[in-house]
Amino acid sequence: MPLAPADVLRRTGVLAPRRRLVTIALSLALVAVGLVGGFGAAKLADDPHTARPELLVGVVTWSNEQTRLVAFEEDETARRPLDGDTFYSVVAESWQDVGGTLHHGGTYPTCLAGEKDDPVSTDRHRVELEVLHRDTGGQPQHIAVHVRCLD
Repeated sequence: MPLAPADVLRRTGVLAPRRRLVTIALSLALVAVGLVGGFGAAKLADDPHTARPELLVGVVTWSNEQTRLVAFEEDETARRPLDGDTFYSVVAESWQDVGGTLHHGGTYPTCLAGEKDDPVSTDRHRVELEVLHRDTGGQPQHIAVHVRCLD
């Protein structure tokens, strides 16, 4: 069996780590291209008709437990004198009290409820609402899908 010259052995010893580095670099480049392509495809496939909730913080100035409507004033929103109230339909199946406890089953948030025999409350309670806005071509509808009582 013929012996390989010393310079050939040296080259193979040097080339093995270089090949490994090239292989790793190529693998990382392919992963990066895959990630960029995947995010790009997901962005292109994004449905423009998907509803995304908006998080609002403010004060409920009026609430009616029977109709599940609330008048809401968002913090830091300038209102003109002739602006009417913005009403939200509370359709939340769950809500969160001041202590952070989640309540389920479609009960009405206690921070929005009136006195025992009165479904209407005019107490000004701070809340955080997750809302959806729906434009039906006429009057826009505002829907609260989650309520978090802040006081």
